[in-house]
Amino acid sequence: MARLSITYPKRTLFTCSLPVRITDINYGQHLAHDKLISMLHEARAQFFLHFGMQEANVAGLGIILSDLAIRYQAESFHPDVLSIEIALDDPSRCGCDMVYRVSKDDGKTIIATAKTGLVFFDYSSKKAASIPEQFKQLLS
Repeated sequence: MARLSITYPKRTLFTCSLPVRITDINYGQHLAHDKLISMLHEARAQFFLHFGMQEANVAGLGIILSDLAIRYQAESFHPDVLSIEIALDDPSRCGCDMVYRVSKDDGKTIIATAKTGLVFFDYSSKKAASIPEQFKQLLS
């Protein structure tokens, strides 16, 4: 079976910490897949707010996630506090990849590496749109 490979870029733009809540634990007694996806969403929302934007309004445009990939590397348990680092990679005319590195123990244990494809979208015209200048500055 071929394994998924996600390379985290060299430059981290944003980091936040999120606790693993008891409600985030699955029947295997570790962090559930769907809860990690929710944590990535929270980190992404905080990323946009940190840079004075919102997911639903980046210079009048929203975003659509075109894909999601996660590579698990270790388990996480309640009450771990996870550090979620975010970097940007692979820009195109309408979007880029947002890459996440999730760790615990002050970065000593990598829990997962993930990426989401971001596409900027004009919801009024229902069409993909070029990356706004405000966001392009983060890519350079």
